[in-house]
Amino acid sequence: MTLSVNGAPRETAVATVGELVEELGLQPKAVLVEHNGVALRREEWSLPLNAADRIEIVRIVAGG
Repeated sequence: MTLSVNGAPRETAVATVGELVEELGLQPKAVLVEHNGVALRREEWSLPLNAADRIEIVRIVAGG
């Protein structure tokens, strides 16, 4: 299926938001995920994905 990830089309066979984060090689504790305009808590990452879903992923960076 094709999703929009950070504004770009991405072909994937994963079933959930959490699996997408894993496929992208991201550290779960270091990202925020928005699904179709709704920010998700990590425990909601089991949410199933559908074709044409819009996913925005933001990496958290600490600094001082």
